[in-house]
Parts: sequence; structure tokens; C-alpha cells
Amino acid sequence: MTTLREKSTDSVYQQLRTKILSDEFRPGMQLLERDLVSLFGVSRTPVREALVRLQKENLLQIVPRHGIRVRQVSLPDIEAIHQVQSSLEATAAGVVASMNLRVKELQPLDQLCNAMDRAHQKNDYAAWASADEAFFSHLLKLCGNPRLTQIVNECWDQIRRVRDLTLRLSALADLPKARHRAIVEAVRAGDSATAERLCRDYRAHCLQFQLDTLQRLRILEV
Repeated sequence: MTTLREKSTDSVYQQLRTKILSDEFRPGMQLLERDLVSLFGVSRTPVREALVRLQKENLLQIVPRHGIRVRQVSLPDIEAIHQVQSSLEATAAGVVASMNLRVKELQPLDQLCNAMDRAHQKNDYAAWASADEAFFSHLLKLCGNPRLTQIVNECWDQIRRVRDLTLRLSALADLPKARHRAIVEAVRAGDSATAERLCRDYRAHCLQFQLDTLQRLRILEV
């Protein structure tokens, strides 16, 4: 049975997490425990417990005697996160390809490819990013491995603002158009090796796109 304190901790955790991921609490921003206690109208205990959870997710850094800092993502961080994300998404794609799924179960992937094509034509980075993320989320759902999904979702949380920033500063034309459809076709054909390779290739391209954009603008942390 969930206790009142656990509910308070969960509430503070969700609200803080939302503020970080929405950039209301921006990277590098300093937070004070007493301000958070006042903001959320709770005692120090649920705030501290929520902060520890967010630090474990690499969204915050608790610095003794200096307060709390919203974590920035460095270029080496970006490379490390992509390495984990790429490996796990590729594994998921390989598993899904081996499952011989029905057309109906793969239909959402086709629809998301169509959505990305429309966004590409309009240079609508927000719509494209949303469909891209939904594509891999559905792939993970089909895989049916909740632990794998949890880790990839944590990668998304850490890298999302990097993706959004680099897309805003560039053009969608710089991103590959046909990779998602090729992944779907490999999955549909039951070709696990090709599905895995295409996922890795796509993430490698995304990583290079992000690093090139940030380095061109001399942005070392996001």
C-alpha cells in the first residue's frame, strides 16, 4: 500500500522531472532545496527523495554545500548516451524482426514513416521529432522487454534537448529520409541482422549530425 510520503515524493519527482525536460529548469540552473520545499508545499523529505531519484537518472547533480544543479550534457556524454541507445534499439529491432508479426501490428510504424515524410516536406522539426521518437517507442513496445525500454527512455530523457536544439539550428534536409522505412521493411521481412544494422547506422548518423552542429556553433555543453 502506497504511503502518503511516497505519494508526496512521486508528485515532487514528476513535477520536477517535467520542469527539467520542458526546459523550464534549464541546464546549468542552480536549485535550492528550501526553494523547492516552498514551491511544492511539502516537507524536505519528499523533496530530497525526489532529488536523489533524478540524480540517478542523470537529470540533476547534487553538490554538497552548493545545492542542486540541473545537469548539462557534454559532447562525451552525448556520444556515450548514443552508444547505449543505439545498441538497445538495434537489439529491439532484431527481436521484433524475429517475431513474424502481422501487418496490423506493424501498421503504426508505416503511419509514423508517413508522418515523418510530411514533416520533412514542411521542414517541421517538432512534428518530425515527435514521430521519430514515437517510431522507436512503438518498436520497443513490440519487443516486449520492459527493462530495455526503461533504459532507452532514460537515454531519451537525457538526449532530447540536444536533439531539439540541433534540429532547430539546422535543417531536416540534413537528416536521412529513408532509414525508418528501411528498418520497417527489414522487420517485415524477418531480417534481424539488417534491422539491427540499419538502426545502428541511423543512430550513428544522428550522433554525427548533433556533434557537427554543436561543434560548428562552438557549443560544448547543452
